[in-house]
Amino acid sequence: MRRRKGRIWPMFASLSDGNLDLAAKLVKMFQQHRGQKKRVLEASVEETESLGYDYRFVRGLSVLLQRRSDFRCDVEVDPVEVRRRLFQAAGRIGLPTTVEEKSRIVESVSEEMKISAELIEEVMYADLDSELVLTESRPLPADELIRDYNLSLTQTLLFNSTEMSFTASGNWQQIFYSVKKLGLIYEVSRRQGFSVKIDGPASLFRLMRRYGTALAKLLPAIIAAEEWMVQAKILWKYTNEICDFKIESRRHGEVLKKPGAFEAPYDSTVERSFATRFEGLDSGWHLRREPEPIPAGRYVIIPDFSFERDGIKVFMEVVGFWTPEYLERKIEKLKNIEETMLIVVDKGLACRKLETLGKSAKIDTVYYRDKIPLAPIIRYLEEVYQKVKKKHTQLLEQLPVRFTEPIVGFEEFANRIGVSIESVRKILTEKTPQGYMVLPNSLVKKEKMKEIQRKLEEKMSAGKRICLPEAAGIIDMDGVEDASNVLKIIGYKISWKGISPEEAEVTAPTDS
Repeated sequence: MRRRKGRIWPMFASLSDGNLDLAAKLVKMFQQHRGQKKRVLEASVEETESLGYDYRFVRGLSVLLQRRSDFRCDVEVDPVEVRRRLFQAAGRIGLPTTVEEKSRIVESVSEEMKISAELIEEVMYADLDSELVLTESRPLPADELIRDYNLSLTQTLLFNSTEMSFTASGNWQQIFYSVKKLGLIYEVSRRQGFSVKIDGPASLFRLMRRYGTALAKLLPAIIAAEEWMVQAKILWKYTNEICDFKIESRRHGEVLKKPGAFEAPYDSTVERSFATRFEGLDSGWHLRREPEPIPAGRYVIIPDFSFERDGIKVFMEVVGFWTPEYLERKIEKLKNIEETMLIVVDKGLACRKLETLGKSAKIDTVYYRDKIPLAPIIRYLEEVYQKVKKKHTQLLEQLPVRFTEPIVGFEEFANRIGVSIESVRKILTEKTPQGYMVLPNSLVKKEKMKEIQRKLEEKMSAGKRICLPEAAGIIDMDGVEDASNVLKIIGYKISWKGISPEEAEVTAPTDS
């Protein structure tokens, strides 16, 4: 790790050819030393250090391989019993000061235990760590070993952390399972996406190590997500200074071991059946299993499903085989959510409190028996979609928008003002701003289209035709997507010769 101006940077091992060769060499070395004593293996590792590698890196990889190995005391006679008898014999005969006196004590125990003197010498300290025998070593690819090393390096640093916050694109079920299991207290917020802050220890110096160890154990669950970012406050042990630490998937994901993402099992066959049947429909909605958490006061709820379409998101929670106590806690959480949610309730669990909850402006309920019906779910989603779309359309109609950009992407503009893409497409197509032309997914200034046309004409000056990929490249260079529609709008014709775009030709409009 490197520290400068109150910040700590991780110095991760790269996946270079030299590092990969070293990792592969050590993996092979452990395989070759099965059946040999640990001290022999460690001597071979020390020899590797002398070949010009960083000794800390070599030892770090070796420690990780030892954790994947089994060492045993591979003798039939108990070493502890042998030592006990040797000490007893020395007490009777006297402490040995010469080789002959030592041999006399060993012979005495040999006769007593009816085993050879050579075996006594061999097993005397066979249970010491250096004398243990390597019986099994579970190999792994060289790149995975290096990523494991980098993960271990990060976890070691977090042992001295006083505070941590993180974001992740998924794996929330496993993350919050780990948070609960480790006894950590958290706060959630929606600033810059979904963010979680783990509360620090009550006493900075007395409890910090235990707290840091818990954070280190939480890290693998976080980095199992596709995208993530972790920030922490680290106590730099050499100066007792609190330093900032940050890692993120964009920069460090490639060199960190990525555990397999936790795949939460369906809570019931009812949920599995619903998901299978819904995904078989052409509804226009994308179904996600256990999406990101929803803040519910000081806590979070991880819904069973979410439905997403054109930037609109609806959550669904299935109330199935819940105990009365669990139902009570869940209802209290649901009262604090601000997201649109559909509660699907087993008729056998219907109660007055759930009915009251269903009267909320943000929550609606659907009841089922045996299996969740699709028709009311689709109907509810369509109602939400049309309601939100109408609201967004009204907002856009009242919004005094003046564009100056040469290209306005519908999706980027919709995200900027927080409305659906379909609402933006509808309004901007029906009421196209002056000086712009409409493409399926964007507005383009007429001046920009003329500029593209001029570049195409220059390219065609030597001849009347160019291939489609070349024309598309000219259009793409100007930042405009959908070359086919651009060419159509400005009057160019595409002549197809087969199905390959490479063989298609673009012809300039004929003068009329």
